[in-house]
Amino acid sequence: MEREKKAVFTREQLDRFFASYVGMDGGNPGAAVWFCDSAPHPREESLVAPLVPHMGPNAWDAAYRDKHRNHMERWQSHKKIARIMAAARAHVLGMAAGEPDWKHYFDHQLYAPDGAEFKLSLFPLPAHLIGQTPWSKAFRGQPELVPKQRYLALCRDGERFVFINSIRQYWRPKVVICLGGRHFDDFVQAFALEDVSVANYILQPADQEKTLRVLEHDGTTWIICPALAGASGLTSDVLLDAMGQFLAGWLVPGDFPELALTQLAQRRAG
Repeated sequence: MEREKKAVFTREQLDRFFASYVGMDGGNPGAAVWFCDSAPHPREESLVAPLVPHMGPNAWDAAYRDKHRNHMERWQSHKKIARIMAAARAHVLGMAAGEPDWKHYFDHQLYAPDGAEFKLSLFPLPAHLIGQTPWSKAFRGQPELVPKQRYLALCRDGERFVFINSIRQYWRPKVVICLGGRHFDDFVQAFALEDVSVANYILQPADQEKTLRVLEHDGTTWIICPALAGASGLTSDVLLDAMGQFLAGWLVPGDFPELALTQLAQRRAG
């Protein structure tokens, strides 16, 4: 049987599709903490007609966790974010944090619909495709996506970056942690920070020294830090815990919704 002809998407269709929550892990956009990566994990979106914009965020609810339980053990970057958040929570509460704490956070609380964080990405399609398929081969026949620079320009100059800035203005998170210093210019453009001054902070919990770039504007602080992988990234437990402690400086106990629910239940029980 002859293979069905693949749909070719116009610039307008792609622009409208990208100007949504597509390609974002999600969580709770009303949370105090956002994490922003450059691109989603390779398991994320494929382009299938018709392109329907994602008008609401995803979240790691019970159904999502059940569906992906067998794969989650391999999601190293998400585990590192869980470690940062668990360390921040422990610091805010004056408690000791350890391995069981962040593992429980990853298994039960990370990116929850009513949780303490939200995760988005600058670009909606994975930078590295499943099976290491070359970009030009994966999107062959899509003139608005090949070469890859055309796709990146569409996101930067089209509605994707406009959408990202609009949801930040609407939700007003306290802190946005941007992962990957080499994407500094894109983070600045996406969040309209061109006229905002930059301060450097040295994160050095031990021998390793990492530079964080901090910007403050309109009630939100952006922390642009190294990626969570690679030789120059935030890869050690010591650095991740230190990053969580640094983040805690902007947070209060009420920024962790599950704690408020636990305290309410305890008061009712008492």
